Amino acid sequence: MVAAGLVAGLATGGYPSDISAIVPQVALVSAMAFSLTEIAFRGISLRTQARGIAVALVMSYGVLGGLVLVFAALSPDPDIRSGWVLMAAVPPAVLIIPLTSFLRGDVRTSLISDAALYLLGLVSVPALSLLLLGRSVSVEDLVLQTVLLIGVPLVVSRPLRKWNRIHDVRPTAVGISFFFIVSAIVGSTRGVLLSRLDLVAGLSLFSLLRTFGLGLLILGLARIPRLSRDHCIEAVTFCSFKNLGLTVVLASTFFSPLAGLPAIVSLVFELPWVSTLPFLFRVPRRGVEEISA
Repeated sequence: MVAAGLVAGLATGGYPSDISAIVPQVALVSAMAFSLTEIAFRGISLRTQARGIAVALVMSYGVLGGLVLVFAALSPDPDIRSGWVLMAAVPPAVLIIPLTSFLRGDVRTSLISDAALYLLGLVSVPALSLLLLGRSVSVEDLVLQTVLLIGVPLVVSRPLRKWNRIHDVRPTAVGISFFFIVSAIVGSTRGVLLSRLDLVAGLSLFSLLRTFGLGLLILGLARIPRLSRDHCIEAVTFCSFKNLGLTVVLASTFFSPLAGLPAIVSLVFELPWVSTLPFLFRVPRRGVEEISA
């Protein structure tokens, strides 16, 4: 769906101007609501899961966020710089939970850590954005957008979890939502994408380092002290994936469609990185297990 959205956006130029700002927001709320049905907040114990949450926090905001802020400092264009900063501020992707399950990692720890960071995101997104950007950002509007794009999906996802067909519907709903998000943003930036190949090349290099480069580095470092396989999976996944859909919508809302390009290009590189992880971790061949929190 991401690939189809890229093609559709480049071919059509996106949506009419009067709805181009609304489409990504509605699509993101939908994608977030369905994605967050993976997360169960019942039974979360900060005391027993403190270590896992700390690792996720350091990997997502310290390691990945720190690298992304370096990219922001190296970007001369202010809109591109803002896009990188917003990427550093948002929570990790919900994708981490099903990916951890597929890799046969510690799903409960990933689920609780991701849930904790999404609750933290209600504060961290506006706080870090204002601290690191400041310019042209209304505090009230940023808080409102954060509540709309994180808080509302969190609330909506609770009754959706009780739907007995949610596991069948979720992948399609999220995929279609991302099609509309990507096609809208790519369409609105089509002129820049086709005329500024140097910009696309630079973003591609940064995105390659952000996914494959950082992920392989953390995996290598995690194996030096012979950490358990579960700990390696947790470290690598949380240092690899940010909520890029949220990044795109916030960037285009508060700055310009151009500010969403770092997230769009990064999303393209995340797809092959996801496909590479099962080979790096050698997923055991055994029956599918239902793991619940």
